[in-house]
Amino acid sequence: MKEFSYGAIESATNGFALENLIGKGSHGVVYRGHLDNGTPVAVKKPSPASSAQGDAKIRNEIAILASTTDCPCIVNLVGAGRDSAGQSFLVMQLMPNGSLRDALRSHSAAPSWPRRVEIALRVARAVASLHGASPPVVHRDVKSENVLFDAAWDARLADFSLAVRVGGGDGRTEPIGLPPAGTIGYLDPSYTESKLLSPKNDVFSFGVLLLELVSSRKVMDVDSDTCSIVAWAVPMIRARRYDEVVDRRVGLSAGTERSAVARILRVAARCAAEKAEERPGMGEVVRELEGVVDECVSWWWARHGINWCSIVRNYRVWRRRRRRRVGTRRIVCKDHLAGGGGGGGKFDLDLEFRKNHS
Repeated sequence: MKEFSYGAIESATNGFALENLIGKGSHGVVYRGHLDNGTPVAVKKPSPASSAQGDAKIRNEIAILASTTDCPCIVNLVGAGRDSAGQSFLVMQLMPNGSLRDALRSHSAAPSWPRRVEIALRVARAVASLHGASPPVVHRDVKSENVLFDAAWDARLADFSLAVRVGGGDGRTEPIGLPPAGTIGYLDPSYTESKLLSPKNDVFSFGVLLLELVSSRKVMDVDSDTCSIVAWAVPMIRARRYDEVVDRRVGLSAGTERSAVARILRVAARCAAEKAEERPGMGEVVRELEGVVDECVSWWWARHGINWCSIVRNYRVWRRRRRRRVGTRRIVCKDHLAGGGGGGGKFDLDLEFRKNHS
């Protein structure tokens, strides 16, 4: 992780100019900037009102992000530093294409169904990566506003200011001095009631996000009889009324796509189960979503007259042949094996052998 001087970041953001302000939160403010080499970045520093608490949140975010550099589905940490007062700031990869929340609320270009499946899988992989860390990391604020799009429009999980490492053999602990935190609508009720923090709290939040991703409905709608998206969607999912949950702008046209919708909605309902022990782990969620992607890809290839099974079969044959590829090596034998009886003779032997490239 690179250490930046405050002067370098002040220069990158043009003195934290108002026109470079990207967003504000309860504990921090984020600015757009460009490093000396032209790299676009986002700079997060404590908000003036948050003081010590905001600095602690940002230091926590730096520590968490510094340990998640191997996951391509999490926003990249570029570096960090401190100002003259000792307050921390972090420098992140700029995410110039907004949030998932913005995309779902867009009236002009709603995400297509394949795009939504891809986003769901990337976010699931990000959360699974956190839970698979040692010790596990609980994000505590998985929501559409914290799923951002990079320059290539790849979705990445962001904002780790509330993230907490959990210990214990069962992956569950009760952090001292850390009251339940998160966003209403995504917040796991079992977490707020028991005060026990677990990776399953993130699973609930992901289930809510999945329902939002499929339906484009607000997570909390005070104008509706069922203001919670979970209370609205889960009964319809259990009754197999999947079409009533899907965003009508998606325009599903094939039985395979409808099957994929059903699979994803069933996963979402399991993730949002009332009891934490009834929820799947994020590794299982990733595998299920990967199965949905495979199903959709196979359908797309078939629709365009391409035999996907044949492609996979031919690829496997190629892999086997590559492993068995034969090569030649010249071995010089210094022993007296033939011709002339003298001990100083040499014999060249060409030996064919198999190379293992696996």
